[in-house]
This record gives sequence, structure tokens and C-alpha cells, in this order.
Amino acid sequence: MNTLPPVIELRQYTLHPARRDALIALFEREFIEPQESLGITVAGIFRDLDEPDRFVWLRGFADMAGRPAALAGFYDGPVWRTHRDAANATMIDSDDVLLLNPADPHAVLGEAGLVTATVCTVRSHARALIDAFEQHVRAPWLAAGAQWVVGLVTEASPNNFPRLPVREGESVIVWLSGFADAGAQQRHAAQMAAGADWQRWCDGLETPASTRRLAPTTRSAIGPAYVGRRHDFDFLVGRWDVHNRRLARRHVGSTVWEEFPALEQATTQLDGLVSVDQIDFPTQGFSGCTVRTLDLAAQRWSIHWINSGSGRLEPPVHGGFRGDRGEFFGDDTDDGRAVRVRFVWERLGGEAARWTQAFALPGQAWETNWIMEMRRRP
Repeated sequence: MNTLPPVIELRQYTLHPARRDALIALFEREFIEPQESLGITVAGIFRDLDEPDRFVWLRGFADMAGRPAALAGFYDGPVWRTHRDAANATMIDSDDVLLLNPADPHAVLGEAGLVTATVCTVRSHARALIDAFEQHVRAPWLAAGAQWVVGLVTEASPNNFPRLPVREGESVIVWLSGFADAGAQQRHAAQMAAGADWQRWCDGLETPASTRRLAPTTRSAIGPAYVGRRHDFDFLVGRWDVHNRRLARRHVGSTVWEEFPALEQATTQLDGLVSVDQIDFPTQGFSGCTVRTLDLAAQRWSIHWINSGSGRLEPPVHGGFRGDRGEFFGDDTDDGRAVRVRFVWERLGGEAARWTQAFALPGQAWETNWIMEMRRRP
């Protein structure tokens, strides 16, 4: 479940033909963590199923007051400076942006194989229309097959980062809905079109509602569940050369990285239910062992780390895979402070893999502090 930030940008880009996958690859590789480090939430990343050259994403902020500094930090920073030409080369237009607030500040977005964004231009009294939806439409909307629905309304404040235009002078309600798949969404659309509740609600709109069908990308925070299955970690079986980059100091904004080698060897047991590896750091004076176990009923992996310096079984992280990307979360302490822990595993074909560790102090953004680039040994 994801709670939406108080301020949301719904950003829709028109791209040059056949350039969407290139932009998504660049975006997911380079632009997520740098924005997160500035307190920006990348809430969703999507392909428009009906417009092959349209890229859609959701970006969030804790409040309007902090938005200018966060955006300036990214667009004046080294990552955008390095990659902006490549990103801009994919785009025809990036100015179709709605600045919004969640109608319910406690609303959450669940998992979804497909998301719809239904944009409704209203004459006035958006609050009354929101209330009418909650009273008369929400129940049939969910009964028709939507897994969840969240309303967004136009932010009342003017755009306070004019370098990036937004659509102003409009009053809209945007309904974000999640569905298991395209078939479920199509059945939902037909059922709502045939019913009176939605049609009656739409009578209060200035123009007909428009709906975009959005497919989450691999790294979209809104998307299908991360699921654990047998043999997920079989790709690790064998021997690996590992190049490590570890942040020299954590939680202080450091940009200094230590680099050092490692050797890893992994096996799998119990027909893919257990994965075990040992990793040796010859220049660091320690080794480690990782034990990964799959809970079949929960479809969830638990990952435990043992450091040769202590021999303790460290608190686990839990999660699964979506395609070739796995995300795993847990709680631990770091130098006496409570932290949220995130592991990311990426399967990069048969001969390469990547592991990334990030910590987040309470109320703060994720900080990546360790990256392992792995190459299979001959």
C-alpha cells in the first residue's frame, strides 16, 4: 500500500515515435533515487496503453512550500545536467501537467496490474462532487472490479516553480483506479457505462470525462505485487566477481564512495526454496553469509545476513520479485539509530546481477549506501 503525498503532479509527456522505452530505461536507471534523496516521491511510472508515444508519471511532495527547493535541487543538480539532453531528445512536449492534492489525505493506493486515470473537468464545487462520488459511486465502482479508487483535486495555489509549466486556470478531479489486468478494466468500464450512478455523477462535469489506461513500468511504486516463487534466486548459483561501492559515511549527505572487490559463491537447496551464498572481501578483513528462505504460503522471501565479525543472524528483510527486479524491506538499527532497510536485486541476464542496499531514517528519504555489481566467473 502507498499513501499519496499531499501534493501530486500528474505528468503526461508526448514523445517522439518509438522513444518511450528509451526514456523509461533512462528514467528508471538515473532519475528515481536522486529525486528521492531530495524528498520527492516518484509515486508511479506508466506506459499509456492507448498512446504508444505517451509517458505518464506521478511525482509527489510533502507540501507546496518545499516544492521549489526540491525541484531546483534536482534540475540544477549533476544527475539532470548529465542526462537532460538524452531525456529531452525523446520528448516533443512535457508541459501537460496537473498539480493536484488527494481529496482524502489518508487515501492509499494498492497493487495493480493496470491503472486508470480518469480526468474530470468540473464547473465548480469539486468538494460536492467528491462527496457525491463517495456516497453514490464508490460502492458500484469497486463492485464492478476496481481494486481501489483514489480522488485527486486541483491544487489551489499557483505554480511555484515556473520553470516547469503546469495547466492552470482549470478545476479538475482525477480518479486513479487499480485493476488486476486489462480484462478486468474493460469489464469495469462496460459495467459503469451501463449503470446510472456513474452517468448521473458525470452530469455535473463541464466536459466528458477522459480515461487513460496506464501500464506500470518495472520500477513503478504503483504496480503488481512483488511475489516470491521457487527458484527466484537460482540465477545466483555459481561463482561471481563482485565490484563493491559503499558509501563512506551514512546519513550525513556524503558523496564519497569506497570501492573494493569481493568473491561470491552461491547454491540453492530444497528445489529452489532456499538460497545460500558466502561472500569474501579480501581487502576488508571480513566475510559474510546470506541465507534466503521462501515462505510458500505467503509467497514471500526472507533474507538473513551473517557477518563473520559478529556471527549474529541480522534482522531479515522480506519481499519478492516483479519481473527481473526484487525488492525486500525490513527494520534494523544503524549506529544506534532505527532505520528502514531496502534491498534491491536485479537480474541482468545470465552473466550479470546487481544488489543495492538503502537505509531510511524515520521520516527521511532513502539513501543508497552499498552497490554490488556482479559478473559471473568463467
